[in-house]
Amino acid sequence: MTKLSAVALVLPLALYCRAEERPATVTPQQADEIVDRLATGLTDYVFPEIAESLQSHIRAHRSEYRAISDSNALAAKLTEDLRAVGRDNHLTVSFGEELGVLKEPTPAEKEHAHAFDLANGHGIRSGRRLPGNIGYVDLAYFSPDSDAGTALAAAMQLVSGTDALILDLRRNGGGSGGTVTALLSYFFEEPTQLSSIVGRRNGQTLERQQWTMPYVGGPRYLGKPVFVLTSLHTHSAAEQCAYDLKNTHRATVVGEHTGGAANSSTGEIALGYGFSAFIPNGQARSPITHSNWQGTGVEPDVATTASDALIAAYKLALKDAKPSLESEELTKERELAVQDPQAALAEEIIGFRKN
Repeated sequence: MTKLSAVALVLPLALYCRAEERPATVTPQQADEIVDRLATGLTDYVFPEIAESLQSHIRAHRSEYRAISDSNALAAKLTEDLRAVGRDNHLTVSFGEELGVLKEPTPAEKEHAHAFDLANGHGIRSGRRLPGNIGYVDLAYFSPDSDAGTALAAAMQLVSGTDALILDLRRNGGGSGGTVTALLSYFFEEPTQLSSIVGRRNGQTLERQQWTMPYVGGPRYLGKPVFVLTSLHTHSAAEQCAYDLKNTHRATVVGEHTGGAANSSTGEIALGYGFSAFIPNGQARSPITHSNWQGTGVEPDVATTASDALIAAYKLALKDAKPSLESEELTKERELAVQDPQAALAEEIIGFRKN
């Protein structure tokens, strides 16, 4: 599993496993070696001018780091200093957690990671039909598992007959950029370029374009309204999903500004003695805006609190959706939902629990 795929992931392998126990103390000489490796790793930080400032800062404060003998405290201090200078919350130094990004996971780690994803529905909290024939899919994260595409296909199959769709990303912390691309592919008929990733590797700048997939595992969701729910907790790859759907005018974003994390990385680097660093070496770039959401977040089309986002989007969906089928039962259901959307949602949830 990677901590970042096409865009920053926030679901590291540390969710699944811990590295072997490491000594809880660090010597001054070891601290020097850790700082030197960190400075070298910062060479490919996504913003070269900031990389130089980061390198200068940690080298200038070497004596402070040498005075810290507690390994966890040293990791915390280095993280604090990197973020204070770089103003990038992706910059992280960890102790005792190896994310397995730049090394091949063991068979046991792979099995455990797959079991974790399976137990969590590959990031799909729920998928259902709301009264008035409105689809709803709640995504906790974008799974990097090989079976994530199959799970997405099942969810999209479930809502394929609805007249409008609500994607709930309010509690989505990120995940695999590849899985984001797989989901976005359901909403476009023709190949469409999404956000590129512009990165640095060995001092060179590279761009990797992202396009929707020519094939998806379920029916595409075309020509029908789509609404994306966001909050301040919508982060990283989830922000990419909202950003790309918004800028391609394929969805209406409802809720709060998102977290503002658009930087990405190819993985964590080892610093030795149980320490590792996560250093973003890429950033998303939209072919439409020629920018991204770093620091600012994705701005909603309809601003509301996170708690009110669902009912707000539900009202809009009921208003904008065009019934795909003439049915007395469906028409009555829709009319009741339009008259009192709050009651319709409450009844749907309560009725589900009673059954």
